[in-house]
Amino acid sequence: METYKLDRIEEGFAVLECPFGKMISVKAKKLPEEAKSGDCFVLEDEEFVFSKEETEKRRSETAALLDSLVKK
Repeated sequence: METYKLDRIEEGFAVLECPFGKMISVKAKKLPEEAKSGDCFVLEDEEFVFSKEETEKRRSETAALLDSLVKK
């Protein structure tokens, strides 16, 4: 299943990072109202569904990377 990461919402559009780094724009109303930058979604039946597991995994990886850079 492909995962999309929300980069930002601007002017009614959500900018999502696709699995291979390409950026796409979709109408923000296609995402849950509470969506925020960094949240991850999977595309199921042409609908973006929030993935709590993937979001937490990526945030954890990012925090670990930042921590390792700060300790250097």
